[in-house]
Amino acid sequence: MNNKISHKLSAAESGRLLARVWLDALEETARDFHGSHPHAFTARAYQHSTEEWLRILDSEFGISPKKASTIKEAVENYIELGVRAALFEDPSQFQLEEKGPHHLEITVLLCPYLSSCKDLLEKGLGLRDLTCPRIGCFRASTEIMTGIVCDYEVTSMRLDEGCTGIIEAVRGKQ
Repeated sequence: MNNKISHKLSAAESGRLLARVWLDALEETARDFHGSHPHAFTARAYQHSTEEWLRILDSEFGISPKKASTIKEAVENYIELGVRAALFEDPSQFQLEEKGPHHLEITVLLCPYLSSCKDLLEKGLGLRDLTCPRIGCFRASTEIMTGIVCDYEVTSMRLDEGCTGIIEAVRGKQ
């Protein structure tokens, strides 16, 4: 470990580092208890974090999510809410493509969690093993805003930018 201090971290750098450390720890702990495929565990953690974030936004800041009738509409509402709450800088950070009424492809550009995914890939995990906190929270917000039970997965990754994944309704659980 290098003990040399080269510069003082800004609050933003420290916040990103803390988020990275906690996400890495969550993923590792999930794998400790659930093996190499902790998707159900992390999806539940993202569900809880999204519910809590939305609750705090509503109760403490008066920012409430709008109800939605489709997966795409729910994700668009979540992005709009995220911009208002400074979670996202701009809606252009995301590309949404409806592949059918119950299937949405999301491309996350300039993802703040990219370092966590790189850490996992460097540890030998594969693309399908990634649980993506960003897309996981989009899935959770979709269920909250629509009542549509969904699943998600990462389908591609660009290590210099972000990732692409899908959210789709689970058949028979609408």
